[in-house]
Amino acid sequence: MNSLLSENIYDIAIVGAGAAGSYCAHRLQAVGLDVCVIDKSRGTGGRASSKRLASDGVPANLDAQQSCELGAPFFHLEDQQLAESVNSWLAAGVIAPWPAADKKSQIAFTGTPTMSSLTRHLVQRCDFFGSEKISIIEQDVSGWRLLNDSYQCRIRAKRLIITAPAAQSAVLLSSSAAPETWLIDAHRASRTCSPQWATAVSVNHNLISCLSQVQIEVLERLPAVIESEVGSIARIVCDSRKPQRTASEYRWVLQADEDWSQQQIDADNQWVSQQLLETFVCWLNDQQGYSFAVTDFSCLPAHRWRLGRHHGFLSAQDNSLDNLSVPSADKLDYRYCDQLGLAIAADWLGEGSVYSAMKSADNLVSAMLASE
Repeated sequence: MNSLLSENIYDIAIVGAGAAGSYCAHRLQAVGLDVCVIDKSRGTGGRASSKRLASDGVPANLDAQQSCELGAPFFHLEDQQLAESVNSWLAAGVIAPWPAADKKSQIAFTGTPTMSSLTRHLVQRCDFFGSEKISIIEQDVSGWRLLNDSYQCRIRAKRLIITAPAAQSAVLLSSSAAPETWLIDAHRASRTCSPQWATAVSVNHNLISCLSQVQIEVLERLPAVIESEVGSIARIVCDSRKPQRTASEYRWVLQADEDWSQQQIDADNQWVSQQLLETFVCWLNDQQGYSFAVTDFSCLPAHRWRLGRHHGFLSAQDNSLDNLSVPSADKLDYRYCDQLGLAIAADWLGEGSVYSAMKSADNLVSAMLASE
């Protein structure tokens, strides 16, 4: 039985449909290359994906059309390298500025109506295969074969770009003829990757219509983004105040502290949600001088990002981790071997942010096109 997802032998296959993979796909198809993108998740976005609020186990009062971002809720324009691309996304209506999340001289942008809108826009002219886990990569005379856990070839391509998290990249690289330094770099970066629990809480639907003016003022005085640590919570984002969201829904995303997340890595997600909700309500009452009860809120079952956040390749280099003292031979924020037709673009080769992922992809594609 033929297990191939497509009979095409693509010019380029990209593993990972997050910010880096989607951006690579967009730029490469724009110059006429036949590109496909494969991801183990159903949709695009990676940590910048959007999660529907109505699904199994989610409170029934939440609208099925509502979404929120439990991973990367926005990104910052950290320099001017991608300014032209950002302007084109603004013109397409797939992102919007969110001044509430600005920091220093960096403008914040969020996807509209969801963060996934941006990555869907970027891959729209490519073949996208979701819910497909690639576990093994092999090289043959025609290029690369991408195989699943059952050792079935799913995609064939002349060249391959890996944009997965460092730990997953290391697994793929270990089955290939990739340079040894690439594998060392991936292992090094994976050692500094932290897990993170996250959940979303909303004021109960039946309570919203009964809120007093005092209660409304209490909720609306809250900052839209709170980056300081609140007990087990590292960041609170008022998701309902993003552009093109319904502000009167009063919904927040709670992202747990990394150390706490590591300690509770195997905890039950319902228990985690309850712990984060109780912490949020205690903080809310302490800050605002008004008494809300935990039962005033509905809570999404917590989502666990096992590979929650990379802290940047340079910081990993500085840590001199056990048995990984071999320095990287490459200071670039991407890896590319023209002879092998193999490349890596990822946030973990930069500073670990959404923007650094796209910047890594931009630099990689420029190098690939310059070599042709």
